Amino acid sequence: MMIVVVLIACGGDDGSDRLPDNSQPDIDTEQSDADTAPVWVTDKTYAGLEWSPLPENEMTWQEAEDHCENMGGRLPNISELRKVIINCPGSTYGGACEVSDPDCLDSSCYSTKCSCDGFATTYSAFGDAKAAVWLWSSSPRVGYDHYAWGVNFYNGNVSFSNKYSNNRVRCVR
Repeated sequence: MMIVVVLIACGGDDGSDRLPDNSQPDIDTEQSDADTAPVWVTDKTYAGLEWSPLPENEMTWQEAEDHCENMGGRLPNISELRKVIINCPGSTYGGACEVSDPDCLDSSCYSTKCSCDGFATTYSAFGDAKAAVWLWSSSPRVGYDHYAWGVNFYNGNVSFSNKYSNNRVRCVR
């Protein structure tokens, strides 16, 4: 009896203010600008750079460039982007693939050495899902104004794409 009196006198929890299991308390859904700012990947750096998160939407090369600028970053060049390739010795930076910025950006740099078999669980150091994640680089394909180099993380392929195609981006700073 004394315990009940102490709980009531001290404002003890009798359970009457609990929400039903399927209800949620009212939460203010507005976020401050700080809450919506992009979170850069700072626990792992590649090529000495911080990398942005992978956006959900695909975009053209120009949209990707604008997106990175708006985040306070830039598109990585193809050499920097190759440094996040894993499980593909030929395509990763320093591998047999000759594509590099600024040394080799024309079509003659591309060969079968710039791709893998597609059997690895992931080719991305970020662990991106093995969906067809093709990332833009800032490196142009020399001799073709409407093309830029990038990496297809589905198969570890270093290749080029038309700048009007829709692909993904990870910005760097």
